[in-house]
Amino acid sequence: MRNLKDMLKIAFISGLTLLIIGVIIVIKAPATVSWEQKSRTLVNGETLTVSAKWKSNSWRLIEEVLRVETHLKYDERWAATPSFFGEEKDFVITGSAVEQSSPPRLFNIYVFDEANFDLWKAGLAYKAYYEDKEKTSVSFSFSIPLKEDLPSAFYFVVEEHSPGVEPTVLVDSTISWTEKSSKAGCSGYVASPPQVLIEQAKDFRLRGNATEGNGNRFNFYIMDYSSYWDWLADKNYTAIFELENVSSLSFDISLTEDQVGSAFSVCFVVENPLKDTDEEVSINAVLEWQEERTVSATPGRQVLGGIIACVGFTTMVITGIAFFKTRKGEAYGDAVKQSPSFSYSSKLEPSSRIVNTHVFPSLGDVQASQRSRGPRRGLRPRLGKGP
Repeated sequence: MRNLKDMLKIAFISGLTLLIIGVIIVIKAPATVSWEQKSRTLVNGETLTVSAKWKSNSWRLIEEVLRVETHLKYDERWAATPSFFGEEKDFVITGSAVEQSSPPRLFNIYVFDEANFDLWKAGLAYKAYYEDKEKTSVSFSFSIPLKEDLPSAFYFVVEEHSPGVEPTVLVDSTISWTEKSSKAGCSGYVASPPQVLIEQAKDFRLRGNATEGNGNRFNFYIMDYSSYWDWLADKNYTAIFELENVSSLSFDISLTEDQVGSAFSVCFVVENPLKDTDEEVSINAVLEWQEERTVSATPGRQVLGGIIACVGFTTMVITGIAFFKTRKGEAYGDAVKQSPSFSYSSKLEPSSRIVNTHVFPSLGDVQASQRSRGPRRGLRPRLGKGP
């Protein structure tokens, strides 16, 4: 009996252990993370109209009639050069000189700066921007690449070709140049609205394209707001993407979590590098990423844990029932041993019987008992054998 009880205790403890192990497997089963592809349109076919970076400008220097009087050999006019405060280049001076008499008279023409005009007047060696002689009409053009080389004024001189001719000449001249616009004037941008992204995201990519409608070339940049303002101010900047002198492009950029941040927003910037030609650039951009959607335990491990827990629980129940019945049987045996109506000897042979030891009273004892109580009313005692 003791061996049976020990076995039941061991089985019960084993069932409890299996139950605990099964529950731990279900609760602590490793999770499987599910990732879902997400995307959001940042720019959808928006067109930027951008002015040219370099623009042509001009200024009329002179439009006057120069007449050589009888007592003089020449006539001159000076024209002040306009002031320049930006980034200008490629200065070109063009003009014409036409004799107004009928028939036309011959003349000589010169264009000087102030220093060389003084040398010419003094009969010394000089250098003219332009000169031509013995003409009735001319057209002229000369260039000065840098504004630092421009004179403060131009001197236009008409000289008689021979004494007493007295020419009358209409001189017309214009200076033209190329002027650089500011970055704000030759660029445009479209900014994506801030994109609030969840923390459980990864694998960010920025995809898109940009195309100029007429096939003209442009510069393209992708940067955040801070870098955009640095770029406008000609400071050092950091671009996520940049490509220059293209008519169309596509981009596919891998972004880090630091670049994306909690609220992602970027500027798509177009710069027009051309001269006197406006551009129209169409932009498309999409942000893509992987987003964590669900977290679930591995189904196989959950099933295994459930089976182990069920086996353990079943073992505990069965062992408990068996233990209860064993205890009940032991209690019943103890009650039988303690009963006063029976005697039991474990030394009896198998054929031995339980003998009733009750002793009946003798006839003499009965008669003595009756005489001591006296005769019962209405009854006559009958002793001995019956009739």
